[in-house]
Amino acid sequence: MNRPLRMLLVLTVACSMPMGCGDDARRDTITPPEQPNVDDTSRWDGLEPLIPIETGPVFHVLEGYDQRWVDQLREGIQRAIDYWGSYGPTHVWIVGIDEGSTLDEVAKQRFLDEYCTWRTEGTDIPLEFCLEHAHRMFIEPVQGGEPEAYLSEVRETELRMAELVFINVHKWHHPEDAIPDPVLRGIHEYTHVFQLSVGPMPTWMMEGGAVFAESWLPAVDGRRDVKFNMERILERAKRMGDPNLTIADMEEIETAPPHVAEHHMDLAYDSGAWATAFIVHRSPTRSVNDLRDRFYPMVAEMGWKTALPRYLGMRDTSEFYEAFETFMSLPADRQVAILDELEP
Repeated sequence: MNRPLRMLLVLTVACSMPMGCGDDARRDTITPPEQPNVDDTSRWDGLEPLIPIETGPVFHVLEGYDQRWVDQLREGIQRAIDYWGSYGPTHVWIVGIDEGSTLDEVAKQRFLDEYCTWRTEGTDIPLEFCLEHAHRMFIEPVQGGEPEAYLSEVRETELRMAELVFINVHKWHHPEDAIPDPVLRGIHEYTHVFQLSVGPMPTWMMEGGAVFAESWLPAVDGRRDVKFNMERILERAKRMGDPNLTIADMEEIETAPPHVAEHHMDLAYDSGAWATAFIVHRSPTRSVNDLRDRFYPMVAEMGWKTALPRYLGMRDTSEFYEAFETFMSLPADRQVAILDELEP
């Protein structure tokens, strides 16, 4: 899978899988080229969090792509904005070729020109370099027919910006899904935008938080039981190939050794989602809203390694990891039961 070049971004959080990432198979693939180390402020020098922004994200769509996929992505992103708040500046780039369609050359060039005009403004990035990069970033995956979704950061401009990229999301759609997958995709990826407004956090917290959000928000709306997705995620987490690994090994995907990185989906996404539910359940209020309104501001203020044990009344992160591993060793029915005790 082609990734944006280092010159154009710092962190990429992505999803590209032949199996798709539908209601019963939500997974992404993270390949950040150089994500900063959590709680290492020197590596975040000059990298300010995303800021609150009233205007919301700017959408850019490849002309000819079916409007229903765009509408579903918009729905998911807007639901996440309604919950997390609007942060940015954020630009959303949506491309795809529906079954039986061909890529219009004029529309393709117009889209690439639009992207690179925005992407190079106020930077030293040559336009021709950007156009070549954008062709690899958008057009080659579109023509390859595989779906992708990811967030990346833009650092070269005066304001740090986020770009959300969605490619061929119709490939993840299944008519039997209670909620169209692009809606869930929008919730997941925009949750990362909110997280970038908070500051450094471990990979399991970032990805697990986004997976939990796409499970929780539809449940709050009465569209799908939170257990529907979380039970399937738990099954995968329990089947992880290396029982000696825990989320403590997945604080930083970019520095994880190969034997850990190969299990990043199980650790960051599946176990991370349950770690998020566990944090809420062990908190004094058991409120997901309190996670948003009190815990994440604590992370922004003092760093996650201080905020997490303080929020839960624990000694340190080691105590949290031990408590979570004890929880993960319980029978599945006892684990799933905590979802009934979570509050909005």
